[in-house]
Amino acid sequence: MIGAQLPLAVQLRESASFESYYPGPNAEAVQALQSLGVPVLLYGPPGSGRSHLLQAAARQHRAAYLPLAELAAHGPSLLEGLEAAPAVCIDDLERVTPDREWCIALLRLVDQLRARGAGYAFATDAPPERMTLALPDLRTRLGACSRFGLKPPSDDDRRELLRERAKARGLELPEEVTRWLLNHRSRDIPSLLEALERLDREALAAKRRLTLPFVQSVLVD
Repeated sequence: MIGAQLPLAVQLRESASFESYYPGPNAEAVQALQSLGVPVLLYGPPGSGRSHLLQAAARQHRAAYLPLAELAAHGPSLLEGLEAAPAVCIDDLERVTPDREWCIALLRLVDQLRARGAGYAFATDAPPERMTLALPDLRTRLGACSRFGLKPPSDDDRRELLRERAKARGLELPEEVTRWLLNHRSRDIPSLLEALERLDREALAAKRRLTLPFVQSVLVD
């Protein structure tokens, strides 16, 4: 039984897919997760997209996905049986690595997955050499992963993404609207895409173009 079936009950976000992620400077990380031919370690600050990518990998590979920010209180027994999963994706690793019992359980799981040749990926807030780890052996295992420090998209990346996604929806996105979105809305990629989807729905219903006054009337609460 896999952690009393708890990990399998974790719901992946509908929006978390490789298709909805703009790779920008992180294209190599995306490619590594899409194949998962070698172990992968993502690191970056909150909002860097590491959870989005890890959930996308879990969806594609039918992996057990464990967000430890939510599940760490269940203890390291949560990992029992995961060695039999098709693949394993563990998020928020920094939440448990200062604990010796968690480190022992993670070491055991990694060794079992490696012996089977099963894919696995971790996400955390810092590279292994800067993590607080109760066991040095775990640092060695994490250091053997293909490591990717996620870089935030630039404003040019965000503009290009909005233009591409608007064009795919048959929308004309004026530059002044793009500029307003970047200056007045949440700048993370999922929020920008959600705003564009909402604009698409409202423009279709009202049979309107995406003028700045119309966009402001839709998005300003």
